[in-house]
Amino acid sequence: MSMSNPGDSISVPSRAALQQTVATRMELGKRFGVILCDIDRFKLINYSLGREFADRVLRQMAEVLREVLGADATVGRWGGPEFLCVINETHNVDMLVERLRQRIERLVILSKTSRIHITASFGVASFPEDGGGPADLLNAVEAALYHAKDSGRNRAVRATTVQKRLLGMGAALEAALHEQRVVAAYQPIVDLHSGQVVAEEALARMLLPNGRVLAAEEFIEVSQHLQLTYKIDQSVIRATLERCMASLRDKTPLVHFVNISADLLRHPEVVQDLLGLIGKYCDACQNHGNTHGTLVLELTERELFADSRNVRDLLMAFVNAGLKLALDDFGRGYSSFQYLADLPFSFLKLEGSLVSRIHEPTVRAIIQGIQRIAEELKITTLAEGVETAETAAIIKDLGIDWAQGFLYGRASGQPTLAARQS
Repeated sequence: MSMSNPGDSISVPSRAALQQTVATRMELGKRFGVILCDIDRFKLINYSLGREFADRVLRQMAEVLREVLGADATVGRWGGPEFLCVINETHNVDMLVERLRQRIERLVILSKTSRIHITASFGVASFPEDGGGPADLLNAVEAALYHAKDSGRNRAVRATTVQKRLLGMGAALEAALHEQRVVAAYQPIVDLHSGQVVAEEALARMLLPNGRVLAAEEFIEVSQHLQLTYKIDQSVIRATLERCMASLRDKTPLVHFVNISADLLRHPEVVQDLLGLIGKYCDACQNHGNTHGTLVLELTERELFADSRNVRDLLMAFVNAGLKLALDDFGRGYSSFQYLADLPFSFLKLEGSLVSRIHEPTVRAIIQGIQRIAEELKITTLAEGVETAETAAIIKDLGIDWAQGFLYGRASGQPTLAARQS
């Protein structure tokens, strides 16, 4: 039996046909624009309301796009909930996309039990300014769309804006890595039942020459585009290992969490280098009577999904070296429970947006169920994004073990530029 996807029956040009349209338009040599539209939170709509309703959403989206953009535009499915539109208009494209965004925002689709409002995010690019070939132009409009979604959804972003930002921030990041100005800051993690700080998470920071400190979210997108994320991981893990060694000497038994990316796991030579350093750290742990070590590697479902068998082998090398694993952002994906069965996780971190909805009975029931499973598996649970005492009290009552968030402190302890140069 074959499985169909939402929107399979919609009669619009396919991705391949759209690619051919773009290539043909380029051969004509005339200016044109492309708009990549993505329905916000479509996966949630599909999972919660079913494929039939998701099909209706896609059909209505296609109708709105054709209605607003007119008969001269080519509107087709790019994949999933994404539509690519090829338009003749370029000088008024911003006004056109804003009209489209507002029209979608007013769209109401009736389900069996409620009225559903949807929003969409847009990437916008123009030929020839944003790409001289089909691949360049389409990559540019995809990058613009991803930036729109990362910036909060329900908005449009031009490719030119993203490209300028990537160029400027990319140069700054490469210089910072070369000059060792990518450092770690540390956010405290508290045991909810004792009230004591028991751990900390290392978070990447970039020091600018003017003394300003950038948080990871300000440069991580650029690092992914430039495939430099593994170097950031390497810098932060090295710094955290030094801090772990210091904590052994100081007899302060904090657990140290550090994030690793799929990009790091694609560089086995870097992994081997880090394993060598970790081996020295674990030997030091033994010498200080600490047989378990205090370093925990955090990873998300994205890293696990990238290449599950190879990733598992690499992670087991870290575990065999004496480290522990934490599954980060639990509650955001749809197959996280599978990974709990496949890898020996010691910690499970509840995603912050789920924790922020703790006042909803359904969310409380979900978190309580997760906690019961974690207890059966002897996994320590940790709630992220805890900002109020009320939230802390509720998650404590649900049995969650540890918590981190602004209630307990922001990330701090990053060195200043002067300290790095001294």
